[in-house]
Amino acid sequence: MGTVDSRLPIDTALVCRLVDAQFPQWAGLPLERVEPAGSDHVVHRLGRELAVRLPCHRDAVGQAAKELRWLPRLAPRLPLAVPVPVAVGEGGAE
Repeated sequence: MGTVDSRLPIDTALVCRLVDAQFPQWAGLPLERVEPAGSDHVVHRLGRELAVRLPCHRDAVGQAAKELRWLPRLAPRLPLAVPVPVAVGEGGAE
């Protein structure tokens, strides 16, 4: 029996619509998909300093909320720079 691909279809146009709708302050910034991304997220560069990560399967949904909660607490205790989440959006109807 074959496996079912459970990855969500996420393209740059969808990411652009989500950013424009939820974060108008970043609407219009250049958006480019990063390849390869990872096994849990599709990654896009947004402008020069931001990245947009969207979960590409259902088991990865919720990771961003955990990172938003824990990374600021862990960062001061780590000997390396840790990316700081600046926003967490919501999935769209698509």
